[in-house]
Amino acid sequence: MTQLSLWLACIACFTSGITYYFCPKARPTQLIGALAIALHACALSLTLLDRNGFTFLTIGLLIAVIGNALLWFSSRDKDLSLLMAISFPLTGIIIALNAIQPWNLHELHSNSWGTSIHILIACVAYSLFTAACGVGILLSIQEYQLKNHKLKQLLRVPPLQVLERLMFEFIWAAFIFLTAAIATGFYFIEDIFAQHMVHKTFFTIASWFVFAGLLIGRRYAGWRGQLAVKLTLSGFFLLMLGYFGSQIALQIIMH
Repeated sequence: MTQLSLWLACIACFTSGITYYFCPKARPTQLIGALAIALHACALSLTLLDRNGFTFLTIGLLIAVIGNALLWFSSRDKDLSLLMAISFPLTGIIIALNAIQPWNLHELHSNSWGTSIHILIACVAYSLFTAACGVGILLSIQEYQLKNHKLKQLLRVPPLQVLERLMFEFIWAAFIFLTAAIATGFYFIEDIFAQHMVHKTFFTIASWFVFAGLLIGRRYAGWRGQLAVKLTLSGFFLLMLGYFGSQIALQIIMH
């Protein structure tokens, strides 16, 4: 049942990505996107029940479903179809990896409620930052094309002001959840500075300072445009390097 749900969700995500690219304004497109998210959530629930714990692939599954849900709700009043045409197929790949399980991964965390809360909060933060980065990349490309008068090549995206506002809305929300994730990590995880956790802790805190600096710069110095996008991508890279980079090194490369 779990395998079937994963493959159905995978197919739905790829189908949704195709429809968002070719038929962005059609009403069925949003319905297919909602169906893909619902199947993804169902597959995730069955996967967590079946495997009795988290691996970094199932955490990727959780981040992806939250991220797609955020984009889906945000697209109700603005055209984010191009971004969703990319995010849904990428999600399909993550789902396929969970179905295939190409690596023999061990559980990353215990099943205590404290660490589960920490994981959930962190996944929401990662999802929001991922969405912010996607919007930021579109913003950067659109701004570059406008400055270089390539009007015929403009992407199918909302105006610059709308994209920038949406990006910072995602960043603010993500920063709050990241702060909560760090706090719950210190409270619930006893060996947070142990050898196998120190890289994640260091890069996560470094990412927190990057985003704190960006938000302060935005508030008091009016940082925007390419500078804001670069700092967003830098903070996101540190965050992903801290978690997924260390887990890939520990569980796959060194396994």
